[in-house]
Amino acid sequence: MRIALIGLGDIAQKAYLPLLAANADITPVLCTRNAAILTSLSRQYRITETYTDLEALIKSAPAGAMVHSSTDSHPAIVAKLLNAGIAVFVDKPLSYHADESERLLALAATKQLPLFVGFNRRYAPLIRSIDSHPATQIRLQKNRARQPADARVFIFDDFIHVLDTLRFLGGGETADLQVEAFYQQTLLAAIQVHWQWQQTLLAGSMNRISGVTEEILEFFGCEQKWQIKNLSGGWHYRDNHKVELGFSDWEHTLHKRGFMDMIEAFLQQVEAGTSPADQYSDILATHRLCERVLAQAIG
Repeated sequence: MRIALIGLGDIAQKAYLPLLAANADITPVLCTRNAAILTSLSRQYRITETYTDLEALIKSAPAGAMVHSSTDSHPAIVAKLLNAGIAVFVDKPLSYHADESERLLALAATKQLPLFVGFNRRYAPLIRSIDSHPATQIRLQKNRARQPADARVFIFDDFIHVLDTLRFLGGGETADLQVEAFYQQTLLAAIQVHWQWQQTLLAGSMNRISGVTEEILEFFGCEQKWQIKNLSGGWHYRDNHKVELGFSDWEHTLHKRGFMDMIEAFLQQVEAGTSPADQYSDILATHRLCERVLAQAIG
């Protein structure tokens, strides 16, 4: 099965290309306007089919395409691929604007094609291991150093992972959403949100001037708690005892972070020619939540 990778930046080179190139059932096809990178990667992975022009790639009719270009370019590229009958995977977000995301999802539904957004935490094994437990409280923080940003970029490019993971684990609606934001001059530097769904309290935060890159999830059940750090390890607490969570030394980082299972899920949708019935509405709900958070953060 021929799968195209469009845009060959850092994330494509570190995560997606190595996994696709190692899959015996996949023939990777590379597309980027950067001829030097195209030549280097095609040699490294012995890939013979490459393109510098998107239209030429589309005419070659790959079974699916994975879009790893800049967020600003996503809507135009995704629309072209869907209109050509090609299944699409795209890095989050689908777009910087929820209305535009809705139009693309409607197009995918009309064309009856898979449209998959890369929320890898949904597929991270340690997170998947707790998602079936009833929760009383869920807290997720994701921090960085020296990276304040425009509020829309901050929320849609990065904080979206926090919001989507909370939605995935907590389920339900976010009608009582509360947002607090801290700015450095005109740039958003830190944000926190919280809401309640039925009997579950949910809270998420991000500080991009924290001096450390980290991600910590705390998931509370009845008389027990799970703490997961950086998707790679943590602890399960119960009756004042704790059990370490983690992986063996040989487990690949891309498995720990959910990339392996996420890519496999997309490839299964490409083969089936369809996405699960609720996938489009679920993607849109996360992007709509980003808009609501943004509105309060800049209000």
